[in-house]
Amino acid sequence: MFVRNRMLNHLSWPAEKGSIRRQRRQALCELDGLLSQLEEMNLRGTEVPGRVRAALRRHGAVVSDGDGAAQLIELIFAVQERYMLHPQLPPPPAVEDLRRRMAS
Repeated sequence: MFVRNRMLNHLSWPAEKGSIRRQRRQALCELDGLLSQLEEMNLRGTEVPGRVRAALRRHGAVVSDGDGAAQLIELIFAVQERYMLHPQLPPPPAVEDLRRRMAS
């Protein structure tokens, strides 16, 4: 739940747990990095590598091998919106599974 403050004209939501906030911020930072890479690939007209597609899938995005950089940029915006509008949501299960596998 978020509330729009008419005086300051910005969105705010209730305080969140530190671990949830940290996970959300890490995900947004990773998505920003992917966005920068995709913008560069789009400008140069290069092919999107599989590692970028895999990273987007870890965030719950449905990515096909035929998607170009421009389509993936739009997809990143949709994923970022999910993290911004619903900060209490846990990360997609694929991210947690990957972290568990890397830790063991």
